[in-house]
Amino acid sequence: MANSEKKILIVDDSTTNQVLLEAILEEEGYSAQTAFGAVDALRLMEKNHFDLVLLDLLMPQVSGFDFLKKVKATSAFANIPVIVVSAVGSPENEELVKTLGARSLFSKPIDIPLFLEEIKTVFA
Repeated sequence: MANSEKKILIVDDSTTNQVLLEAILEEEGYSAQTAFGAVDALRLMEKNHFDLVLLDLLMPQVSGFDFLKKVKATSAFANIPVIVVSAVGSPENEELVKTLGARSLFSKPIDIPLFLEEIKTVFA
């Protein structure tokens, strides 16, 4: 399947981070859509199929941790891979998000080549 057929949802309350991730992904040929938080993201996920979710942890109203728990507990979304992209990339948080079902955690600012390599392995 071509990269352009892969749909990635970016969940981040920062427009700057959304624009950056969207530009990186679209440069690689992926189709990216953005959501400003968990509520928007869940609404989009109910209406569209996504092949991957990129998730920030620190968001208002519903944290990335709670969003991840909800996604992994919802049968329609449980098999969608989640990569966490967050400024709080401590070893404890990395362990916690993996326990909650995330594939990996990238600390901001991200290592773009390593990040893209991880995305390629998701779709391999």
